[in-house]
Amino acid sequence: MIQAAALQTLDLEARTVEVVFTTGALVNHWVWHKGDVRRMPTRIDVTPEAIDLAFLKASGPVLDSHQSWDSRAVIGVVEDAWVKNGEGRAVIRFADTEDVEPIWQRVSQGILRNVSAGFEVLEQEARTEDLDGGGEIEVIHFSKIRVVEISMCAVPADRGSRVQSDAGPPLSFGQVYRPGETADPSAQETPAPVAAQVQAADAAEDAIKGETDMADKTQSAAPVAPTPTPVDAAAIRQQAAQDERARIAGIDTVAQQLGADEALVTQAKEDGMSVDAFRTAAVDAFAAKAQADTRGIGGARQTATVQADAREKFVQGAELGVMARAGLGGERNEFTGLTLSELARQSLDLLGIRSPASRLDMVGMAFTQAGSHTTSDFAHILSSIAGKAALKGWEEAEETFQLWTSVGTLTDFKPTTRVGLGLLDALPEVVEGANYTYGTVGDRGEPITLATYGRLFRITRQAIINDDLSMLSSIPMKGGRAARRTIGNLVYGVLTGNPNMSDGTALFHADHNNLAGSGAAPSIATLSAGRTAMKTQKEREGGPSLNIRPAYILSPAALETDFDQLINSTVDPTATKGHAKNPVAGMAEVISDARLDDASATAWYLAANPAAFDTIEVAYLDGVQSPYIEQKTGWTSDGVELKVRIDAGVAPLDFRTMYKNAGA
Repeated sequence: MIQAAALQTLDLEARTVEVVFTTGALVNHWVWHKGDVRRMPTRIDVTPEAIDLAFLKASGPVLDSHQSWDSRAVIGVVEDAWVKNGEGRAVIRFADTEDVEPIWQRVSQGILRNVSAGFEVLEQEARTEDLDGGGEIEVIHFSKIRVVEISMCAVPADRGSRVQSDAGPPLSFGQVYRPGETADPSAQETPAPVAAQVQAADAAEDAIKGETDMADKTQSAAPVAPTPTPVDAAAIRQQAAQDERARIAGIDTVAQQLGADEALVTQAKEDGMSVDAFRTAAVDAFAAKAQADTRGIGGARQTATVQADAREKFVQGAELGVMARAGLGGERNEFTGLTLSELARQSLDLLGIRSPASRLDMVGMAFTQAGSHTTSDFAHILSSIAGKAALKGWEEAEETFQLWTSVGTLTDFKPTTRVGLGLLDALPEVVEGANYTYGTVGDRGEPITLATYGRLFRITRQAIINDDLSMLSSIPMKGGRAARRTIGNLVYGVLTGNPNMSDGTALFHADHNNLAGSGAAPSIATLSAGRTAMKTQKEREGGPSLNIRPAYILSPAALETDFDQLINSTVDPTATKGHAKNPVAGMAEVISDARLDDASATAWYLAANPAAFDTIEVAYLDGVQSPYIEQKTGWTSDGVELKVRIDAGVAPLDFRTMYKNAGA
């Protein structure tokens, strides 16, 4: 219902409006009760505990009259949803498209106010209610539901979800509800002819008995409908019996797969629990037992997040188990002993899909069967493990650039200029009664731009059948290492490439006072000269020296030993006699990288502490300092394709914080 008060909150610009999608009113439905199909009054328990809104709040769809089979029927999206004071409410936003505009106009004009909710029944129970002195009746309460969509419709089943005027008997969708099944008419698996017959039977019963609205027995009866087509009640009951046999067989299959307790199986059959609901209960019991079995010495317990949904639990447990087998951490569990092809078969079993006899076909089906998810469970497991392996490779890569560079963030790929505020060499005096003066932004701005770096690799059906764990571990790890090595290549490429700064002068140049006049090998004299050059750099002409101390010596591998001896010796290593003190002992940390040898085996550099001064910046897209894994099901190859990529940009920010000696 879109109430009159809610119309006051109508936002024409944002195209949003608040609605009431349920009030828990009595609604007649065909339900499965006590082993038979019966037409009974039903009621939703409208409490925050009984109504699961997680799916709805995560951008749930707004449909035209529950048409969930057609994407063109999506007319909007749920912005927010909540349960309060016995009502389910939501804020919905309508699409700004030509086909939705007529519906939005009727809503904004207050003409179309009726809404209805599509939901999954997770739990139900029979209760006795007294209808305001009209006698006691048995009512099926939907005690746990998951709302999956909100629809704009002509007449809702819940009278509270429409304009408050008499609309005759409540709408019956002609469905048979069991726990775990969807209460959206379009989502039922009941064959169309059967649903039509149930609907006809519903109309006939209303006409014959003169049934009135169960939510208000004082209202006059609805007009009698035309005489319906005769209904074959026997056929309806035969269909229900077939459904029941299928339910029992499905429960037995799941019980065998998960080793469910016999008492749980018996209870599920007697309570009319659906196969999906039983699978969830069986996995819950299985997970609880698995957690209990992980208790170790001293009572330590390994724990894992256990989601309510059986598929999520399967994905989570399988991921941890395979990671343990591949040496990527995780934890050993019942999935650790399975081969990858066995895991693929279980993912199909969980969806209720019969596996092909051919292992090749079975694995291919596991890659493509996604159920209600956007990707298949099996493909998701593999890509998630590969992503963790890539991250492990990134973190364990032996790189040096991060020690002496700073980290930045860029939000897009447009060229950006890093404009400094200057180094603020000193604060001016503020005499009594005078105003403070503003610091000025420096006129130098160094450009920096993001770029994308990445590579594709495949996990094929053949690799799964061969149980090749390297496709999930070592190869993605190498991709992660390669991503970090790529950033290192960029950083050292800038250092040795000596690009021009914004003033038109090369990064290392005599005009910048950061390039030795003549190249020389490492020595106390040459290190002292570099230290002096950095400490006497100035922010502006005639200003005071900035006293920038070198924190790192960037050395090619060929000079690493020479620098180690110079920096770590307390006495002058060049002294011929006596024990003269070494004046450069411990002046900076030596960082050796062989990529410097690729440019010059003699050139070496000094760099300031990046936490105190700008040296070279490594900027990442949105601050994500790790590789990203994307997946898609292969079309040109059988399996799944994974892409490892990273978005980064590298640029020098200030010439005064670095020094170069070309060596000799």
